[in-house]
Amino acid sequence: MTRGARARALAAVALAAALTLSGCGGGDDEDGGTTDGASGTAGPVPDTDAATDGAAQTAPAPTGTPTAPADIAVEPGSRSAGGGTAIVVEGDRAAFVLPSGNVACTLNDVTAVCEVDDRSFTPRADHLVDDSLGDCTAEAATAIMINDGPGAWTCVEDPIRPQTVVSSGGWWAEQNGSETLDLGGATVAVLPYGSSISIGQVTCSSAEAGVSCSSGETGRSFFVSRSSYQYG
Repeated sequence: MTRGARARALAAVALAAALTLSGCGGGDDEDGGTTDGASGTAGPVPDTDAATDGAAQTAPAPTGTPTAPADIAVEPGSRSAGGGTAIVVEGDRAAFVLPSGNVACTLNDVTAVCEVDDRSFTPRADHLVDDSLGDCTAEAATAIMINDGPGAWTCVEDPIRPQTVVSSGGWWAEQNGSETLDLGGATVAVLPYGSSISIGQVTCSSAEAGVSCSSGETGRSFFVSRSSYQYG
């Protein structure tokens, strides 16, 4: 599997695993940057943390090979976040919203994906990723991602915003002492303007003009705001 295919597969898994939350609408969004750009980048990752059961057991220990998921103990993932305004995450993924609440993003060490709730532009048809899901059109495309192919925009079946809650992909905010925001009754992680967050060589930066994400390994990047986007 190529790295681009892996990035798109990880993005699809992460988005499909998003928590189901209601009423997380965005507010006003950032503006700025340049208009429709030329070649692209971004992506997200599923939360693998699981709670362990510490209760003492008096029944005999089971023997043989586990045959069902419930029989297999899952160890909590090791993760941490620190660095002040240049946040470095050690973990499987992280997600956030910009202070406006209008842009939600998720990233891992392969890619990053950002979704704009309210935008004043339509992506160009030739800026869609080659294997967009189903009948994805430029009008229906909801997210821009780091991709090693000729396109960056794609359709996602589940919104990114639910992944930004602090009990899911926004977990890093509490560890780093970063800002949070209440959106529709859900507490979400905020990446303040002037701050960045990195996992491996993938970094997203927040600014009043919009959000930019890049991969140091592939050299791909994108920028998106309420009114415009670029990728390359």
